[in-house]
Amino acid sequence: MDTYNEETYGKVLWECCRSNTYIVLMSLLYVIMSAGAIIIAITHDLNHGIILYIVALAVIAFSLLRIHKLHCPVALICEKKLLVAVPWSFVNSDYYISLRSFYMPVDYKEVAGVSSGWNRLYIGARITGGIVALPVQLSYVSLGDKIYFQDWVERKQEEAV
Repeated sequence: MDTYNEETYGKVLWECCRSNTYIVLMSLLYVIMSAGAIIIAITHDLNHGIILYIVALAVIAFSLLRIHKLHCPVALICEKKLLVAVPWSFVNSDYYISLRSFYMPVDYKEVAGVSSGWNRLYIGARITGGIVALPVQLSYVSLGDKIYFQDWVERKQEEAV
């Protein structure tokens, strides 16, 4: 897992992002969640003291972080390799908490396909036991971008041959 580095992966040719509808809906959910935490803290502050304000600040910080992450690309099509965003559950404890997205570099010729739900990227050789399913965050990408993603990967695979 790595962050984007132009010297290593080449120039970014295209960014694959979540659909605007998904970003807006999820951002609204986080705003409502933050507003609810603030309202609860204000209306119940006499009974519980400062602890509810601390919880409300934690909810707001979490919401802002998630809204920021919603706007990050889920895949970067670069000149040399495909960089796929890694889900937070996939990052091990060796990495520090960062606002930068972590990406898994994948060679274009190693891409064997995408699952029907667009939540797994199959990489490796198409032989028994040769394919690995990498969890990806492509399920909330618009249909047009999914087709564009497949076309880009196929084009880069043909160039590599």
